[in-house]
Amino acid sequence: MSQKHSEQQPATRRPWLGSILLSGLLLVSACGSGTEAKSGDLPADAEAAVNVPEYAHGSWHWDAVELGSGKAVYANKENEINFLGSTTKLFTTGTYFDEFGADSTLETPVYAVGARNGGTLAGDLVLVGSGDFILGSRGVLDGNLEYVDPDDHVYAYAIPTAKTVKADPLAGLDKLAKEVAAKGITSIDGDVLVDDKLWDPFQTKEGVVTSIMVNDNLLDILVNPGATAGDPATMVTRPQTGFFEVVNEAKTSASGSDSTATAALGADNRIVISGNVPIGSKQLDLAVFAPDPATYARALFIEALQRAGVTVTAPLGKATGALPANSDYTHADKVASLTSPPTSILTKLVLKISHNRGAETLLCLLAKKAGSRDCEDGMTTIISKFARAKIDPGTVMIYDGEGSDPSSATPAAMVRWLTWIHDQPWGNALKQGLPDINHDGKILVKSGLSARPELGPMPAMFVAAGQAGYLTTASGKELAVAFYALNGAYPTTADGIAKFPATAKVLTQIQRHD
Repeated sequence: MSQKHSEQQPATRRPWLGSILLSGLLLVSACGSGTEAKSGDLPADAEAAVNVPEYAHGSWHWDAVELGSGKAVYANKENEINFLGSTTKLFTTGTYFDEFGADSTLETPVYAVGARNGGTLAGDLVLVGSGDFILGSRGVLDGNLEYVDPDDHVYAYAIPTAKTVKADPLAGLDKLAKEVAAKGITSIDGDVLVDDKLWDPFQTKEGVVTSIMVNDNLLDILVNPGATAGDPATMVTRPQTGFFEVVNEAKTSASGSDSTATAALGADNRIVISGNVPIGSKQLDLAVFAPDPATYARALFIEALQRAGVTVTAPLGKATGALPANSDYTHADKVASLTSPPTSILTKLVLKISHNRGAETLLCLLAKKAGSRDCEDGMTTIISKFARAKIDPGTVMIYDGEGSDPSSATPAAMVRWLTWIHDQPWGNALKQGLPDINHDGKILVKSGLSARPELGPMPAMFVAAGQAGYLTTASGKELAVAFYALNGAYPTTADGIAKFPATAKVLTQIQRHD
């Protein structure tokens, strides 16, 4: 059950290796077909959770070490490489904490570039993106952090029944617009611009990542069935904006029929909603990624200014002005500013909902701090921490900030990273941002999944389904844990998701075992 909680070309991706050396890596042969995974000294009930039919031809890797003493508690193929999925985000967020600290914030300023004639700005108003991917949304201006677990709208492209939070996604832009108005600016005789050039555009599987992001760079299109079959489906967008033209051609269909509703983005920001929505079906979020984050943010900011009483004559769809040089931004011209939540909150959102574009933004900020505009250079900073964490060369191979395949590591390397995090002054702040799988503070872990869907008679394969983080046993011992179930076979992806992650049952039994 979901729980709500309160024109440059993108850079070409290249693989990154933690190291190409294999020294110190113990290789253990994998289980053969039909062989049960070796459970070692796992409690009997945890062993039963390992030896389930779905993994009869797969295998399990795990490592669990007592923090403080360093004592190995449970281990099985802990020195074998496996896919990480989104547990890779532990490397990204840990490095960001170490580089920026738990309390650092980002500032998103607005500059009035040009002469002032009374309340009229004879020039351009420029919003400068800082990498704050929350930008006043999700309730943070009220001291909250809202997200939906596990199907937040950031995954609407994969889970159409994903949900939005209650908080206003435009709260940050509205705050900035009101500050502009409070400075006495009543009209803009020029353009409204968004400068998202803090780093070079970074192409990801969820679209381009730049230093500006509003509503996770999404237009949520919430679709529900009408009253009777044949009625138009009902639709509302979030945020409501004139930037997109949304045409609703979707129809209500009989209860129990297939849901076929889709959203297609065409030329001139025109979106057509088509297909059927069955009576009694759940609300759909047919979210659309805005192709250009800066153009989308600009339109939303213009509308926010207009709500604040500022007259803007520039067209909504496309900027006509040109960005000034960075040297033209002066303190005297700053007319508004929005401060992000601290590192502990930015990373918490990444870890709680596995926010891919948020993780890649952290990677870009790491690169920028190191003096590069190429986001992938943030990997150099991450890899530089491995020696401090006593990670053996060749045991971590990661490729981006979010954990795209084939990002891989050994469970032992992950546990060493978690142990290093635990020993840092900011370690507890990162831990508190991890998902609490049983809602009792005993198992704080990040999940990761790499799966392939069923194809005809061939079942879905869950290549890697794992969890890594911290576990407090019934007797009070704190462990760093990394458990991965590999190559499980399920009739359908939906069947696998319903049982995901298989590792949760194992960790729960270990936690209860004294």
